[in-house]
Amino acid sequence: MKYMWSRETQTHLKEHIKWPATGKAILDACNSMSDVSEADRRTARQKLNQTKTYKSVDEAMTDLNR
Repeated sequence: MKYMWSRETQTHLKEHIKWPATGKAILDACNSMSDVSEADRRTARQKLNQTKTYKSVDEAMTDLNR
C-alpha cells in the first residue's frame, strides 16, 4: 500500500525547502516543523538518502514514494 503524505508535509516540501537539498537537509527541516506529523517524519527517515542531493521536490518525492 502506498504511503499517503499529509497535505502539510507536501506543502512543506514544495514551499519551505530550498532546492537543491540533501536528504539530511530535508529531514532536518521537517524535524523543525511542527506541522509535519511524526508518522511522516519516521517514513521520510526510512526512505530518503541523507547523503543524496535532490534537485527538486519531484526527485525527492520519487524516493519518498518508493
